[in-house]
Amino acid sequence: MNELSTKTLKLLLLTALVLFLGLLTVIFFLYEKEEPRIKKGSKSGELSSKVNSNSLNSSKFMSNSSSEVSTELVPNVDSLEQDAELIQEKIDLLNEMEIKRPEIKQKEFHSTFGRRIVFIYFSHTRESFLPYFKKGTAPESAYHSKVNISLVGNRLGDSLRSNGIWNDVSQVDIVNMLNSRNLTFGRSYQMSREVVVNELRENRDLEMAFDIHRDSLPREHSTIDIGGESLAKVSFVIGSGHENYKKNLDFTNGIHEVIEKKYPGLSRGVIIKGKSQGNGVYNQDLLPNSVIVEIGGVENNLEELYRSADILGNAISEYYWDKVHE
Repeated sequence: MNELSTKTLKLLLLTALVLFLGLLTVIFFLYEKEEPRIKKGSKSGELSSKVNSNSLNSSKFMSNSSSEVSTELVPNVDSLEQDAELIQEKIDLLNEMEIKRPEIKQKEFHSTFGRRIVFIYFSHTRESFLPYFKKGTAPESAYHSKVNISLVGNRLGDSLRSNGIWNDVSQVDIVNMLNSRNLTFGRSYQMSREVVVNELRENRDLEMAFDIHRDSLPREHSTIDIGGESLAKVSFVIGSGHENYKKNLDFTNGIHEVIEKKYPGLSRGVIIKGKSQGNGVYNQDLLPNSVIVEIGGVENNLEELYRSADILGNAISEYYWDKVHE
């Protein structure tokens, strides 16, 4: 009887050991799958190697036969923790007032009379541009807390106001939100969703929302010369991961067609991304007239970006007054 009990005890201990080792294996596997957090002391190479495989998404062009594919650029940790040094002379030489704005041709006077019907925001607020960093700076390091895509969004807001469309431009830095909650860069759209929801709560007049980005494509794919002027190409991203995405698509195709008619080749088209290719929703389920707009790429300069923002503002306005506004 004692011998049987000893054998039984040994069997139970062995079974428990096997189960414990199996549990450790599962925990280790889940830990390895989890995205790394943005923390001081993390190595940028570790972040890139774990995130790039999931973040570089293939894309489908709906309105353009262009073969260039839009890709997401994953920043290294250092670029989000501390601003890289800028070439200040290039910043100082930029005079926004000297950049000629395209002529606005309105058949009649239009205005929303103070109603802020557009919200411009930035899920990747610190996306910046290589021409303003020292030579040799890698694209994944082209991020900055001040000189970034928000400047282009401000320019777009000015263009819309020139066309009688009042708007709000978000001042929220998504990276600050992520850091305050110890979240990964991959949670950017979760943070920007809160920003859009808050805007919808506070602004009952809101009809359109634009999440402004820059692409990671090199200059030869993100730039076009039209009429002797260098312009940053524009592309649109629609998430098909919600049931009403076709309303977003119809709205976006309308804007693309206005641009294509007046500036052929400036728009790279409308890209559709499902959940298997990225976020898949991009907050567009919150508002039918909403879209991600990628203006230029990491190698474009602000003069090129501003010209395209002006044209985009005119195109959005023309489409709104002709097709959306009743």
